[in-house]
Amino acid sequence: MTDDSKSVLDFEVGGRNVGETLDEAIRRGSVVERPDGRLTFRRDPQARGPRDNNFVSKRGPRPRRCVYLNQFLFKQVYAEAQVPFGCHDCYKIRIVTRSLRAMLAAQAIAAATDFSCKSGPEADNPENPHLYCTYIYFYGLDEARGAYAGLREQLDAHPDLGPDVVMVIKRGCTNYEHKLGPSDRYTFDPRQEAAEAYLLARFDEERPPRVISKAVEAQLRLMRLTRIAYRIGDETYKDFTDGKPLLPAAVTYAPEEPAAKT
Repeated sequence: MTDDSKSVLDFEVGGRNVGETLDEAIRRGSVVERPDGRLTFRRDPQARGPRDNNFVSKRGPRPRRCVYLNQFLFKQVYAEAQVPFGCHDCYKIRIVTRSLRAMLAAQAIAAATDFSCKSGPEADNPENPHLYCTYIYFYGLDEARGAYAGLREQLDAHPDLGPDVVMVIKRGCTNYEHKLGPSDRYTFDPRQEAAEAYLLARFDEERPPRVISKAVEAQLRLMRLTRIAYRIGDETYKDFTDGKPLLPAAVTYAPEEPAAKT
């Protein structure tokens, strides 16, 4: 750790010095410090990242640095003991749907807004009890509340959605609440802002190079979505298979039930 980093990272979260926690992560290899001082981290292949490949997303005009904030800062630098300052004003509308058809309807509504959004299956997410979710991202609670009523009206009027579709406003990421409790009780050290700006200037997300076109990627994503829907018993996947089953039904040999006596 350099002299500059020692000063800006010299405070505690969760009873541990931030600079020392970062040094420990570098020593064990979960964070990599390059010769030029840039920082990156080794991703867990079983972490949530690969599942995000099944999400349909749209970037709004303002950047979202969720990999840096959640996977790097929260999990590595803060050792899951502190919500990043960069997340203190993050709110999102979550639309919960129970079929692929409904999810894509919600996704179309979300994508028509001016905000970043993503829609995808949550059936493989151990931290979420829902089948499919659409997330629309906002800066500040007022902004989220300002969009809520209009979105609710669109959901209620859509033939594939309707008033029974659950829509809520939540703060930050779910794994923060699982580790640190309710989001309305989060506190922040004022020194976090400078520390996170300093680390962001050194951070390299290391995105893998694109090897296929966006069009092919979209086709592969839809294929994965239909397979997930088939696996969880969601028959609306047939919207994308011309009504045909993805796989043939197995032959069954159970005896027929006897006719009821009258």
